[in-house]
Amino acid sequence: MSRTLKLSLVCAGIFACGLVVGVLGGRHFPPLPPRAQTPAQPNAAQPDGFGPQQLKRYSSGLDLTEEQKVALTPIMDKTGEELRQLRRESFRQTTAIIEAMEAAVSELLTPVQREKLVVLQAEQRARMKAKMEERLRRRGESGERREGAEPGRRPDARPEGEPPTAPPPEPGKDSR
Repeated sequence: MSRTLKLSLVCAGIFACGLVVGVLGGRHFPPLPPRAQTPAQPNAAQPDGFGPQQLKRYSSGLDLTEEQKVALTPIMDKTGEELRQLRRESFRQTTAIIEAMEAAVSELLTPVQREKLVVLQAEQRARMKAKMEERLRRRGESGERREGAEPGRRPDARPEGEPPTAPPPEPGKDSR
């Protein structure tokens, strides 16, 4: 047998094996869902919220009956709302703490340093705004949208350009 014929038979055998495995594997394993429906991150916020996602996870993992799903739905929805409230309150508290720190720092600075602080704070806010816009852009690309959220802005965020609520410097204060 010639070398070319042997090589051709080996290639045909490999192709036939791949064909058999593909056909049998296709019948045994279900097809994967389309890529667009697969979230990039398993814990990323989804448009349908915490409750429906958790219920879906429990349904598939625990083989829940329809009656159990109906009974669990209000529990999951209530928990999702409580978590949203907790995040909002935590954000407000964090903002208040940072604003108090900025006010205390401002009291110890000279007028020139206060002006520089205002610039630093504006730069920080611009960076944060850019991060939020990037996050919203990525969410938009994956079809995610937070319920009730205004595009490009957090509902509890300070209006753009508004300085932190720091008390004005006291007249006659040491200007180091």
